[in-house]
This record gives sequence, structure tokens and C-alpha cells, in this order.
Amino acid sequence: MGKQNDFSGQAQFVVQAGVINGDIHVSPKITAPKTVPRQLPRAATHFTDRIPEAERLDALVRQASGLVVVSGQAGVGKSALVVQWAHQISGQFPDGQLFTDLRGFHARSPQRPEEALYSFLLALNAPMEGLQGSVDAMSALFRSELHGKRMLIVADNARDARQITPLIPGAPGCFMIVTSRNDLDTLQVTEGAGSIRVRPLHHRDAFVLFNRLCGQSETQQVAELIKQCGSLPLTVRIAAQQTHDPSDIRSLVQEFSNTSDRLSAMSSPDEEMGMRTVLSWSYDGLNVPKARAFRLLALHAGSDFSVESAAALFDTTHREATRLLRSLKSDNLLEEVTNRRFRFHDLVRDYAQERVLSDEPATERDAAVRRELRYYLEHCDHMDRLLAPQRQHVPMDSRSPRSGRVAFDDHAAALAWCDAEIVNLSAAVKQAAERHEYEMAWKIPIALIYYLVVRHHHAYRRDLSVIAVQAARASGDSWAETWALICLGGAEGEVGRHMEATEHFTAALELSRAINDRHWENIALSNLAWTLRLMGRHEEAYTQRMAVLDLQRSEGDRRAEAVSLSELGWLSIALNRPEQALDLCLAALPLTREVSDLLLEADVLHRLGDASSHLHDLEAAADWYGQAIDLRRRVDDGPGLAYSLLELGRVRMRTHRAEARAALTEALRLLELLEDSLASEVRDLLYRFE
Repeated sequence: MGKQNDFSGQAQFVVQAGVINGDIHVSPKITAPKTVPRQLPRAATHFTDRIPEAERLDALVRQASGLVVVSGQAGVGKSALVVQWAHQISGQFPDGQLFTDLRGFHARSPQRPEEALYSFLLALNAPMEGLQGSVDAMSALFRSELHGKRMLIVADNARDARQITPLIPGAPGCFMIVTSRNDLDTLQVTEGAGSIRVRPLHHRDAFVLFNRLCGQSETQQVAELIKQCGSLPLTVRIAAQQTHDPSDIRSLVQEFSNTSDRLSAMSSPDEEMGMRTVLSWSYDGLNVPKARAFRLLALHAGSDFSVESAAALFDTTHREATRLLRSLKSDNLLEEVTNRRFRFHDLVRDYAQERVLSDEPATERDAAVRRELRYYLEHCDHMDRLLAPQRQHVPMDSRSPRSGRVAFDDHAAALAWCDAEIVNLSAAVKQAAERHEYEMAWKIPIALIYYLVVRHHHAYRRDLSVIAVQAARASGDSWAETWALICLGGAEGEVGRHMEATEHFTAALELSRAINDRHWENIALSNLAWTLRLMGRHEEAYTQRMAVLDLQRSEGDRRAEAVSLSELGWLSIALNRPEQALDLCLAALPLTREVSDLLLEADVLHRLGDASSHLHDLEAAADWYGQAIDLRRRVDDGPGLAYSLLELGRVRMRTHRAEARAALTEALRLLELLEDSLASEVRDLLYRFE
């Protein structure tokens, strides 16, 4: 492993670097052009009746509260009703539709409000820097993003009101629908929410659904079967899937009548209406490969799964996994959330978990989980190497069957994969730790750090770093623990918890010295200097950084040396030593070109402009800023470009007003796109031209 533990971006996804030793420190990313989110899942096929409930929703959408709770027992069709209605009404919400599954009754933990808010803000291309993992800050930003818009928000499968309250929009033109097994009376009291209770289908409607699915005529046996299914859409669908002729109906009714205590694990008596028995009909009718696939999917820790992750669980090809998933969907045992992504209904997943524990040997279960974790690790590693080629990467086993396989074509594909999988990745890391798969539990978070920083996902970054530290300790790997402590320190420092960051970096420093690893020692010291700067302790930071610089020079780490010289230049300006800043940055500039780091070079050029400006050499400052602007255009560094244009505008205001106005106008456009508070300052400067 090399000693370059540094980060940079590509033109399309840029990280503006400050100190980048051992962790990542970034400026706000430029947001992509805004698109209208259309997140509703596919509507159910053969949707039946629910006219009164739909009419009630039609009435509630016109009421002032803008919030409704749709409740009912598991399998009664709450989600199907809401999604069907939402598709029909979507034209009334031209600014888009947002959807999230809150996993209220999932086998694993319910989704936290900040996870849902993050996914919503990401879909809205909202700037998330500075939120510091705060639910309140994210909620406030979400409400701001919705102001003046007409959007539909669907929060599916809530467990309690605490999951919902931070997600409620403040904009009067928005409408939010919540589904839950619970009535969530608190929301009716505190938020004036409307409510709809979804009941099992009337017998006639249940028969219509049954008939559409299997073509059987109504008979006494069919009526008895539907009754035994509790007239729940889910169980009626599964029963219909097993029915090919009247003899099948008789067999199913007889089997149901002979069932004794196979329903005891259901959550309430009204949900025991044959669910486990009906599911057993479907499961017992599966061929061997499909039954195995059904069981193994229950080992997936997240909420939904892709074809690729399923293929890893099954230990089969992408093509065969697609066939198995489509087939299980046809059996009504899976739902297709979006193209090529699937999930279980909660009750079906619970049944699958029972089956995998009873029917799959422990060795096979463990092997399947390890395969999926390996799939996640290898994809995170490919993403990390693609987006941050200069960073030190987690060591990978070259003997892995998938080793060397390229997962992504470009940066956009890598980030899109992480966006789709981040909830599953978090769940997989927790699963790895619980199953004592410690190597996976520390490697996946560290391979993900670059993505988490670029996306400003502070909550995930901290939580996963904590698990990485614990896993490294549990495995007795001091080298990995040192790295994980540095990642955790970076996560704490980025959100303003400087004392905690200092503690973690200090622990990493002590551990690096105990294992005699100069690389991690230098990185820990560098990060301690970075933390001092963040705390405003500039003299101490300068002294610490000088010590780090000597170590980096002794190690021959040219890029790290350039970073430290640039940091020292920043600190010298803060300490009102512009001549010293100029000399330091002039020393850093050739090093940045030697290591071909365009982002760091642009940062140093900008800092040279700052130093020249403080020395009142405005022509030199304009030239340095101009070079920084040219380079930042080349690498498409939007935030850096905005800041360099702003400073160029300042120094040109007296002598080159046309150039100043052009620079400030472009800076304002970029800052408004970033929703950066500096935009107001630029407007004031432009006002002087009027």
C-alpha cells in the first residue's frame, strides 16, 4: 500500500481540497440542474375497488391540513391504495412526488427521520452542507425547499408519529400521505391530520380480485376460501396464484381447515386470518431453486434489493437472478419497487425469515451473507478507486472471484449506485458487525467515506465510522483501528464536534506510534492540525502543521508536503503574515504540478491571490485568481470557481469595472445555484454598479 491517502474528484464531481490526509475535507459541492422527482413505486396490477377510500382522499387533498394517515392491518392493501391514488392525482402536483418506506415494522430498525429527510433533500438537489447531522436543520431545509411548490409526499409504513413529524411540509400547496398499521392519533391531535381506516375487502370485491387473477367462478368453496383468507388483498392474491382448477380450491380449503397452531407468531388476532397458511401454499408450490431464492432473500438486511445483490445471495448469474426474482414476483411473493429493484411485503419477509432458519443450513446462511457483504465491499471499493484514485484504499483479497471486475463506467454511475444502496449498505454494515464479520464491518465504512463526505451525509458517516472502530478493535487489527479512528475524527470535526475529533485523532496518533506506523502517525498529526484550525487556534495549528511538514518531507511524501504548505499559507493569512503566505504557496505550487493534482493546484493559486491582495498587489492578485479560475473551469470545480470569481471581482472593482462586473455576475449565478449565503454579499457588490 502506498502512502497517498488523499482525495480528489473528476470534473463532474469535484471535491475542493483543504487538508486531505487520512480523511476528507470538502467545500460545498455544486448542485446538478434540478429535476422534478417522480418517486412513486409502480401501481399494483388488478387493483380492485377502494372507491370510498379514494373519494375520501379526494376530499382530504382539498383540506387545509395537507396531511392524512391511512391505517389498517398488515396485508389489507394500504400501500396499494395510496400508490394507486397518488398516480391518479399526480397531475395536481407538478413539482413532483416523493416516496419513502419508513420500515416501521421491518425486522431491522425503522428508518430514522434524518434518513428520510436526506433522501428527500437529495432528490430535491438541496445543498446539505452545514446541516451537521441535525434533524431540525434538515427538516427546516426541507420545508424551505418545498416553499412555493406543489408536491405530493408519501411516507409508507410508519411505526409512530416521531418518524413523521420532521417530514411534514410547511408549504400549503403540498400534501402528505402516511400509511401505518397504527392510527397515529397523535398526528390528528397535533397536526390536524385527516384519517382513513382501510378494512378488508367486501366479499364481492375480494371475489372480483380472485376471479381476475385465476379466472375461477364464484362457488361456495371459493367463498369459503376467501373467508379463510380474511378478504385481505395480499392473501387473496396468493391464494389465487395457487388455483388452477376447482380441485385446487377444495384442497386449499381443506388444508386451511386442518391447520393447527401455525399462525401463532402473527402480531394480532385479526392478522392471523390465514396469512402463514396461505404463504405456505405458495412456498410449498415453489420448485427447489425458487424456494431457495425465497429463503435466502430473507437474509438481506436492507429494505429493498437489486438484481445484483440478489445474485450474490443466490451465488448465481445476473440473468438467473433476474429470472428468479421475476418469477417470485409473479407468485406475489415479491413486489417490484422500481425497475430491477424488489422488496418483500413485511409479512412475506417475516415468513421467509422463518423458512430460512428452519430450512436452510447455518453454513449456507453464513455463506450467503458473506457473499452479499463481499458484493457490497467490492462495489464500494470500485467506487472509491474510481472517484478518489489518490486515496489509500482498503486492502482487497485478489483471490476473490469478483476481484478486478469493474463495477461502474463513470463517476455518475458510481454515485448513483451509492445513492440507491446507502440504506442497504448501512444495514449490511450493522449486520456484519452483529454476525462478527468484522473485516467487512470496518472495510465497507472506510471504502464509503469519500461518498459520504461528497454527499454531506454526516449521520451515516459518523454511525458507520463508529462501527468501523468497534469492528477493528474486536478483530484485534490495530492498523485498521487507527484508520477507522481517523475516519471517526473527521466525521466529528466536520460537524463542529472539535473536542471529540481531537480525542479520536489523539487515540489514532498513540496507536500509530504503538504499532510503529509512520504513515498513520503523520496523518493523525495532520488531522490534529486541521482540527486546531477549525477551532480558530491558528498559532497552535501553525506550529503543529510545521511539525507535520518536517515529517512529510522526511518521508518523501510530495503531495502531503504540498497540502501542508498550502495549509500553512492559509494560516499565515489568518495570522496577518501575507509575505510568509506568499512564500509558502509559491513553494507549494510546483509540488502540486509535480503530483498532477489540479484541484490542489487551483487552491494554491487562489491562495496566492489572497496573499497578493493582502499585500495590496492587486495586479498580481488578479493574475493569480485568473489562473485559478481557468484551472477550476477545466476541472469543473463549481464552488471553487465561484469563490475565485468573487475575489477577482473584488480586486477589479476600482480599476477594471467591466471585468469586475462580469466576474461577480457569474459568481452570483453559481452561488445562487449552491444556495450559498455569500450570494447576498455579491448582490451588494453588484448594487454598486447601478
